[in-house]
Amino acid sequence: MLQDRICSLRINDKDIDMIAQPVYEKLPAIYLLIAASTILLSPAPLPVLLAVIIFLLGARIFNMRSQNRRSDNPKRRRRGLLPEALYNLLPYKYLLGALFVFRHGDSNYLMFAGAGLTCFALFRLAQRRSYRQHQLPVTIRVI
Repeated sequence: MLQDRICSLRINDKDIDMIAQPVYEKLPAIYLLIAASTILLSPAPLPVLLAVIIFLLGARIFNMRSQNRRSDNPKRRRRGLLPEALYNLLPYKYLLGALFVFRHGDSNYLMFAGAGLTCFALFRLAQRRSYRQHQLPVTIRVI
C-alpha cells in the first residue's frame, strides 16, 4: 500500500521516509493541474485565491528543480533586466494569466489571446527544458 511506496533513507543514523521517485517527480505537475482546474471551475473567490497560491508553489518547485538540473555553461548565460527569480517564473505567470483570461473572457478574441498565451508559455517551458536534464556525475579518472 502507501507504506510500500515510501522509500527509507538513512542519514546520520536516522531513518528518513521519502516519497517514491515516480510520485515525487509528478507532484509539481499535480499541483499545477489541481490549481488550474480550481481556477477554471470554482465560482467563489477564496478557492481561486488558494488555487493561485498552490499554482505559484508548484511553479516554484518546478523552478527549483529546473535550476538544479541546468546543464548549460554558466559563462554563456545572459543577464537580463529582470531579477533571476522573476524571470524564471515568467512562463508560469503567462499560464496563470491565460487561466484568468479563460475564466473571465467572454469574447472569442479573448479566448484566442488566452490560447496564444498558453502556447507561448508552453514554448518557453519547452525551450527551458532543452538545457535541463538529469545527468550522471562525471567520473574523475586518477592516473
